[in-house]
Amino acid sequence: MDGVKEVMPEPIRVAQIMGKMINGGVEAVVMNYYRHIDRSKVQFDFIVDADSTHTQFLQDQIESLGGRIYIVPPYQKLGQYIPALVAIFRKNSYQIVHSHINSLSVFPLYAAKKAGVPVRIAHSHSTAAPGEWKKNIFKYMLRPFSKIYATHYVACSKLAGEWLFGKKAMRNGQVTIFNNAIDLDKYCFNKKVRDEVRNELGLQNKFVIGHVGNFRYQKNQDFVIDVFREIHARNPESVLLMIGDGEDFERIRARVESMPENTGGYGY
Repeated sequence: MDGVKEVMPEPIRVAQIMGKMINGGVEAVVMNYYRHIDRSKVQFDFIVDADSTHTQFLQDQIESLGGRIYIVPPYQKLGQYIPALVAIFRKNSYQIVHSHINSLSVFPLYAAKKAGVPVRIAHSHSTAAPGEWKKNIFKYMLRPFSKIYATHYVACSKLAGEWLFGKKAMRNGQVTIFNNAIDLDKYCFNKKVRDEVRNELGLQNKFVIGHVGNFRYQKNQDFVIDVFREIHARNPESVLLMIGDGEDFERIRARVESMPENTGGYGY
């Protein structure tokens, strides 16, 4: 009708439980989807622990896209963590809470159920890492409770789904596999950029292998180094660049520097 302005409905807001925001793989996956969804229909709010390390870095991006960040006490302080979540869930009347903290999801999804949120998603992004025995003890203790408060089960792979929700749940089709996705346009070949970076790093005529990731057990930089040793033995003009930071950075650097065959073929 003439003169009548159409009122667009508000987007559905989904509460994304991120735990320790460290600008790692899980955050990258969620942000990839967030940047590409139709935000006029679906919006994300991010709930992160107060001891997160990259909150401000991501907050600027999130708020520019229409999202919000809520800071809550760390999950280690359950007496404060759960009431804070319940208050946020009730205040915003969320219909969907999506938790990305694996076996720890039992806590925010309990709070979501207590607040009356009808859709509660538990998302498994990994399995237990053999190199993190202290964390694994806690994970194995909580794993039997992973399905109690969740209404939907999601995993990035079959193995991740089986680890958190069990093989029976996978066989019965109860787990949705939600493959991680990336923006391919960001990684398209660009000769100009390639030449600029090679000139900057003095790699004009080198065979370059790159590895990008946190320096931690799951990324297995030790294996990358072992493989590169074989490549470098056959091609002395090869170079390995490892980019990232993390708990294993100094150990990996010390290993590379102590290798007798290291003649500048490694960079970090």
